[in-house]
Amino acid sequence: KYLSTSQGNFETSWAKIHNLLELQHTDIKASFEKSLTVVQHQFKPAKFKHIRGFISIIALNITLSELKRAISIGVDRSACGCVICQTHGLPCAHEITEYKRECHPIPLERIDLHWKKLNLVAVTQKQKVKLSFQPEFELILDILKKLKEIANPGCTFLLDPEVKTRTRGRPSIKVDTSTHRDPSAFEISLSGQESCSLNVKSNSVTTTKSKAEVKRRGRPKTKVNNSTPVKSITFIDEFPVGLQSYIHHIKDVVADGNCGFRAIADLIGLGEDGWVQVRKDLLNELYSHLDDYGKLYGPERVNELIHILSYYENWPASSDRWMTMPDMGHLIASCYNVVLFHLSSVQCLTFLPLRSEPVHILSRRNIALGYVFGNHFVEV
Repeated sequence: KYLSTSQGNFETSWAKIHNLLELQHTDIKASFEKSLTVVQHQFKPAKFKHIRGFISIIALNITLSELKRAISIGVDRSACGCVICQTHGLPCAHEITEYKRECHPIPLERIDLHWKKLNLVAVTQKQKVKLSFQPEFELILDILKKLKEIANPGCTFLLDPEVKTRTRGRPSIKVDTSTHRDPSAFEISLSGQESCSLNVKSNSVTTTKSKAEVKRRGRPKTKVNNSTPVKSITFIDEFPVGLQSYIHHIKDVVADGNCGFRAIADLIGLGEDGWVQVRKDLLNELYSHLDDYGKLYGPERVNELIHILSYYENWPASSDRWMTMPDMGHLIASCYNVVLFHLSSVQCLTFLPLRSEPVHILSRRNIALGYVFGNHFVEV
């Protein structure tokens, strides 16, 4: 189309492609200039006064669409879904409602840097900050020296033993000719530990006997909770480094084997407990277009998907009932007419509806699903 002919050499094709790129370059610069200077009528209200002229018109249109959604959604986060916030770095409907209630315009700081760059100037790398680890290094060396002293009994922290002097009677003038040496401080300390361990051992025997007597008497047992607090799990490290700065919110769901369906149910507005309905919807999508999915996956895989989705019990699902990707992605996108982003450290995929016509970017609905630790789904 752009070369106007299938014949020609590299030189003529290069010239046409170069002219095409220059034209696109000019169009991009014109759109940037329009975003900086032109104020459209729908962006004149005070809500946009901090962002108009500072961000792209496309971002303004998306924000305007969320402003219209805010009228019906209000501050309900679950109804909002926060999809635009997570995928585009722009304020979503419930956030805009909060700004309106506080009579504050939409702040420029809430807009992602991607929409603020309205020029083609190359981004210069930030100056590297030199950090010094010398104080920490010296502290570690000091700790190692002290540990070495503790491990080696011949070090200088041992002191000479104190000799108990007699305070009563006449001092003896007899010379001590004994060949038995005085114990060192280390031996004194060691003998104290041995006596202490003997006391503990005797106490342990006594305690064991008393416990046996209590058991014979039929005293009720007392349960002791030895569980240790579980450290909070960080999901952000499970995603590619290049995407981590764009991920602003991660929501965990119950890990009962239905986590993938729970996350989808919450993302489309059914709530996490709507996972059974999601399974039924996806199964209906599969049965309704069985021939199409048979060509896409093959009959054997289709039967496996039917087995995975046919589970509605209220107890944890076994691994053969878990959501699997990427084949479930096409079912979800086509069933709910959404754009599904699947993010993980292994692969990042985008699923589009297989049958519906393309919709305008302002009406498009995007949801994101994260796969972490090789066995769990979360909302992103």
